[in-house]
Amino acid sequence: MKALVDRLSAELSSKFIQYLETFMVDLWSEAGFIEFRCGFTLRRDHELRRFTLKIPAVAGETDGERELLIIVIFEQIEDLIDKAIAERKVDAN
Repeated sequence: MKALVDRLSAELSSKFIQYLETFMVDLWSEAGFIEFRCGFTLRRDHELRRFTLKIPAVAGETDGERELLIIVIFEQIEDLIDKAIAERKVDAN
């Protein structure tokens, strides 16, 4: 699971290299949940944006199900980065 998270993190960092100053995703297991603790800053404003996305630890019973859940989480992270970039572009105009 960690290898997939590392690979998807690297892919997102590469995709948004011109916008992201920093990007991190840490995996945590707490109270029956798998937590993805995320943060990023944009080059334009240097503002740290932090958030936690959780899924129940029992949600993915097979390797394939867990992989799909991680991919969905990273799609949500990508959407949040897109939204932050779009907001900054609107503010700049």
